[in-house]
Formats: sequence, structure tokens, C-alpha cells
Amino acid sequence: MAINNPIWKIVKDIVPISTSRGYGLITMEHHANRQIDSLKKQAVLLVEQATEIQDRVKLSYLISIAEYSFTPIMLKEYYLYELSGKYTLTLIAPEEWGGGIPYGECVARVRQLGDSTWEEIVSEEIISNCV
Repeated sequence: MAINNPIWKIVKDIVPISTSRGYGLITMEHHANRQIDSLKKQAVLLVEQATEIQDRVKLSYLISIAEYSFTPIMLKEYYLYELSGKYTLTLIAPEEWGGGIPYGECVARVRQLGDSTWEEIVSEEIISNCV
């Protein structure tokens, strides 16, 4: 989670309402605190969604400067490699090379989304040499 995000700091600084007055105020406190908790949960979700979009944009930028000689198909799986600051996008998974990988280290398994951004494919199965 993006704790350094200024919105998150504002949300984190909101404290529950507390008073020692009568029953009516206790009821008000209860409802106000429930609303505050609900808004905090929504804010956390929004920060997570914004962070996810930022990550997709960063990955899309890396792929835009990568070398590849094919037209990517949406939602098809590809592999992004990096060697000495040079990025290459291929269809070949790290374990399929059968020897040394000519493009360096696999940095992501990716797919292109309908909005032309790219997302990293994260699965429970760990791919060797590909984070």
C-alpha cells in the first residue's frame, strides 16, 4: 500500500469521534464512527486502485521501449526480459529456453489489456527466473 500517498496520510489521521455526554450523543458517535470507518475502507481501496494503475502505466512504459518483432495480442501471455538496461518482449518463457537466456533476466510475465496498458501476470505457480 502506498503509505507515502498524501491522501492516505489524511485518512490515517482521522480519529474516531469520542464524547462523554448523553445517550443521544453516544448514538451519534456510534453512527458517525461507522461512517468514518466505511469511508476509511473506501479510501484504502481507492489508494490501492490508484497504485495498481500506476504500476500498469510503469510496466507499459517499459514495454513501449522494449524490442520485439511481433504485434501483441490482447490478453496473450508474454515475457519481459532485461539485460544491461535493454528490454526485450518475447513469447518464450524462461524455462523454455533450454540453455542460457539471451535476453538476460526475466523481469515480468505480462499481458496487454483492452485499454492498451500492460499488467503483470501473477500466479500461485512460481516461474523460475521470472519475478
